[in-house]
This record gives sequence, structure tokens and C-alpha cells, in this order.
Amino acid sequence: MSRNDALIDLVDCTLRDGSYQVDFGFTFNQTRDLVTALERAGIRWIEAGHGLGLGAPASGKVKSAETDVSYMDAARAGAKTAKVGVFAMPAYAKIEDIQAAADHGMDFIRIGIDAARYREAQAFVSEAVRLRLHTTVFLMKSYTLPFTELEDGAHIFEDWGASAVAIVDSAGGMTPDQVSDYVSAVHVHTSLDVAFHGHDNMKLACGNAMAAAAAGATMLDASLRGIGRSSGNAQIEALAAGLERSGYECGTDPLALCAVAEQFITNPATHNGVTSVDLVQGMAKVHSGMQARIDYAARVFGLDPFVLTLAVGEAGGGLDMSEDEVMGLTQQLVATARVQGRAFG
Repeated sequence: MSRNDALIDLVDCTLRDGSYQVDFGFTFNQTRDLVTALERAGIRWIEAGHGLGLGAPASGKVKSAETDVSYMDAARAGAKTAKVGVFAMPAYAKIEDIQAAADHGMDFIRIGIDAARYREAQAFVSEAVRLRLHTTVFLMKSYTLPFTELEDGAHIFEDWGASAVAIVDSAGGMTPDQVSDYVSAVHVHTSLDVAFHGHDNMKLACGNAMAAAAAGATMLDASLRGIGRSSGNAQIEALAAGLERSGYECGTDPLALCAVAEQFITNPATHNGVTSVDLVQGMAKVHSGMQARIDYAARVFGLDPFVLTLAVGEAGGGLDMSEDEVMGLTQQLVATARVQGRAFG
């Protein structure tokens, strides 16, 4: 299968895994509004709820700004076409929580279980399947289950009726070749969709996600600015740009995701991701030393500096341009836009 034959779905987990970085403090309104913004940016799968999943808010063991029902209702209220879902693991959730997810309009659920104990998830998976939720077996700490055993046993998840299996690098310690092996173990030996959820402890989350896609994964978890437990997740803006650069189709514009991140992830203490400026420079292959010239020209002519950065990269082929060259290019862009009746900015 060529890269362009399959759509890669980015599964945004800002509201769930990212909630660790805000002390599980996302509110109803924040949840609803972020779901709406992500959907407008082209994200088709959005995970919401407490970081520890269903049952955690009611446990009394952890903080939570909202109840499970409130999070689900907020996500449902924010989505028109995007699929919204939740996370559940037997450590906190009860079987009846899955019924509540169906009752409150969730489209999907991911059942989290340590990979070495995957059989303990069967009852939860079976209930979710019975309720016709898109059901992912979310193999936490996937590296604790030898991939050869996963190859031999992956068919069991098909037997349970699951829709997908997620390979999960919970500690952020897997390498791209290891991720490829684990994804292939499911992709080659079953007809199930394969997802990948990575953490960034060794700064490999985006690279590992790309390796997962190359090995057959079609669902990649990521979050705005990479916020998430511990070192965070793959940064969705950067991952979208990397996929686009590599010829994959993921249905979203990295610049649209940058705008959402700029609007909602405003505290730099909550993330370790690259800035929108850094990302656009990478997309354009424009050296950071040129940014002052670009910003100046953008101010003079009233252009969006991100749009101008991309144009400079295309015109310069990666080579630096002088201030006069940047100004000349900007003037030309404005003139062309006026002739064609387009608005820049």
C-alpha cells in the first residue's frame, strides 16, 4: 500500500492525556470549545474526559474539575461531525460506565489495560462492542508483551469484536524500529485498525508515530503542543506537518492546528513542544535567522507572517534571502492577491 492510499487519522488526546498538565482541571466550557475548534481544524477523532478515564472523578482518589457525564456532555455539545470518545481502564472504571458512555453519545471508547495482562480487558471490550461503540484495545506498556507473543495472539482481539488495537509507548522509551515491529504484529496478522500512542521522554514521539504509520497504523494519537502525562505526547501540529511532508493525507492543515494551539494552550509551563514559529520554519525550510526580515515585511504589508514564511521558503528553495528580496517577494504576493481578488492575512 502506498502512503497516499490510506488516510491517517490523528486522534487528539489533549483533553484526556493533556489534562495531567492542568491538574485535571479542564472545565465543561473548555472541553466543548476545544472540541469545536479541533473539529473546525479538520480533526475527526477527539478523546475527552479525565486523564485516568471513566470512574476516576467519582473515585475520590484524584482531582477533577467535572464529572464523567459532564465531560461527555461537553464533548458531545462541541462536536457536529467529529467522533468523540473516552478512555476506560478496569483500575477505575466499572462495566456500567461503558453503558453511560453509550447513553451520553460517545462514538468510541479505548479500553486501557497493561499489555502483559490484556486478557483482563475482555469483559470491558465485549460490553463496549455490544453497545456498538468503536472499541480499541489500548495496550498500555506494550513493550511488556514480547511482540512475537503479540503476533501469535493478536487474533484474540478480533475474536472479541474489537475495532482496533493501540500500541502504547507509555514510558516513552521505544524506538522507531520497535514501534514498527509491534504495529506490524497486529497489522499483518489481523484485519483490525492499528493505532499508536507515544510519549516523548526520549523526544521520539513524532518519529515513532511516523514509523507506526509506515508499518500500517492508521490512527495516531497526538495533542496540542504535545501536552500530556510526564514528558507529553506527540505534538499534533508537528506530526501533521511531518505526515504531510512525507506524503500522507491526514485531513488537517498544520497551520490551522497551530492557531488552535495558540488560542487554547497559553501556559508555556504545560508543554515542551515547539512553538508555532519554529514549526512553520521547519515546514518552509527557512532558517530562523531570516525570521526578523520576514516579520518586518509582514508588518509593512499587513500579511500573516506564517503565510509569508512559507512563501519565502518556496521562493528561496531553502537558501537565505536578503531583506530587499523578502520585501520584493512580499510586494509581489500582495499585488498578485489584489489582481486575483484574494485577501492575504
